[in-house]
Amino acid sequence: MKTKYITIVLLTTIFAVAIGLRLYKIDLLPIYADETGHYLIFNKIIGSSANLGQWLYNKIFYGTFSYTWLFGLNPLGVRFGSALFGSLGVIAVYFFAKVISGKKTLGLIASLLVAFLPWSFMISRLGHTHVVIIVLLTIVHISLFLNAKKFRDYLVSLVPLLLTLLYYPSMAVIVPVTLIPVLWFAGQSLSKKLRISTFVTAVVATVLLAPFILNYFHILDVKGRALDLAIWRDVNTPYDTDKYRALSWNSQPGLFSFSVPPEQLANKLFLNRISANLMVFTRNYLSFFSPDWLFLKGDAILRHSTGMVGAFYPFLLPFMLYGAFRFFKTADPKTRNLFLVWILVSPIPAAITKDGAGYLLRAVTMLPFLTYFCALGLIESFNLIKKNWRWPYGVVVALIGLYSVWSFFYGYFHVYPALSARSFEYGFKELSDFQIAHDNAPMLVIWDGYYHNGDFRFWQKTPFDKYETFKLKQIVIGESTFWQTFPNLYFSSPKSLEDYKNFVKQYEPAYVVLPDRYFVKYPVEIEKLLSPVKDISYPDQTTALTIYTPLSK
Repeated sequence: MKTKYITIVLLTTIFAVAIGLRLYKIDLLPIYADETGHYLIFNKIIGSSANLGQWLYNKIFYGTFSYTWLFGLNPLGVRFGSALFGSLGVIAVYFFAKVISGKKTLGLIASLLVAFLPWSFMISRLGHTHVVIIVLLTIVHISLFLNAKKFRDYLVSLVPLLLTLLYYPSMAVIVPVTLIPVLWFAGQSLSKKLRISTFVTAVVATVLLAPFILNYFHILDVKGRALDLAIWRDVNTPYDTDKYRALSWNSQPGLFSFSVPPEQLANKLFLNRISANLMVFTRNYLSFFSPDWLFLKGDAILRHSTGMVGAFYPFLLPFMLYGAFRFFKTADPKTRNLFLVWILVSPIPAAITKDGAGYLLRAVTMLPFLTYFCALGLIESFNLIKKNWRWPYGVVVALIGLYSVWSFFYGYFHVYPALSARSFEYGFKELSDFQIAHDNAPMLVIWDGYYHNGDFRFWQKTPFDKYETFKLKQIVIGESTFWQTFPNLYFSSPKSLEDYKNFVKQYEPAYVVLPDRYFVKYPVEIEKLLSPVKDISYPDQTTALTIYTPLSK
């Protein structure tokens, strides 16, 4: 009983530390366009719905990951859900590790790691609560599955797994594959007579569920995000293959070109669109098992990584390898096969997308398993040390761990804000505040697209009915498209100076905003027609956005 209370106290302490770290300076980094989408979510919760069922769905589903309804339209409201569920992850991982090993100590080490590991901390600091929720649901599913003995238990374990489908499109790829071991072991718990009828029921349920999933994620919609990101639809995918193909034209027919010109046969066999897709897929997939991603640099997108350390601390490399060795050597087939399936399948959603190499959010479900390897390796490594040396060894490991953790958080809070400013599209809150301070004067933002309208509506707390009733307007002038996203706000990246002049003459914006040259290129000649009013600077004091007034209308 005493041990039980000690475990509860330790687990509560780890949770408190985890949520404290995740909420500490939660507004350190600016909210970027994807996060300000919570403006819409907030209004979906409180807005009118078609019926009671839809109202309850909005209230429960959106209410689980957006807390703008509680804290308002601010960083805490947007990011609290991620911090909360990310912290609950330390408790889930404790039970996850305990179910696998039967050891409380291993569970506590695993939960301690999750509290401080870069991958866990980073996903808990962004307003993408759905990503943290799928990790949490995955852990709960695995724990229930590994504890399952009866058919009913296996069915119960499917509930959290199927719920992940509601939160993130990546799970539409992962769930069908990870269902296989669940259904296999569930079938083994039945008598032979029941297996056939159960199999038929599962097939029918899959057929009935498939249209809902396809429609929910717009998987077959050519304009949907799922297909839009696919590598086989990306014009850049065959770049290397096309280059190699062109270079082959300089060669003469030979043995390996089948004694005919390369373009006649060999290029069609070896350098084609299929081989290009496979090459990009393989490169993306293997990026998640590289030392750079795991231990040194992490995700190239600086919203998901500090760029100064990977998903795990470098000192954990030997422990992860040794833990994996011990796990696959001693684990029962059920647990071993499940780990293998999840680790191998998790990177696939990222690997099939054009920006998928090292994309943390689309491969995050593999990381609890690698974390378990680290915890197991740490525990098992003590058995390699003579008893007299275990305390000194533990102290050394703890000091290295403390140094690594402190170094990471120092980098995050003192270096990362300036390093990642462009990735967080810094300056749009200040731009929104400027417009409010200047009587909501009409403003043209020179930008590629109109994505940041959400930032203005979020920070200006635009009444939802006004936001909803205003229809996006596409204004074509010459070769350029100007997007009117609100009565006083326009976005465009003009193709020519003449198009810009004609727009200013017709629509008379009070202010024109140009981004820094590095982030978005624009014709230098535009500056000659503008008078500077104010600079919005990045944390390193370089210019992010410059606000001008037009000199000629």
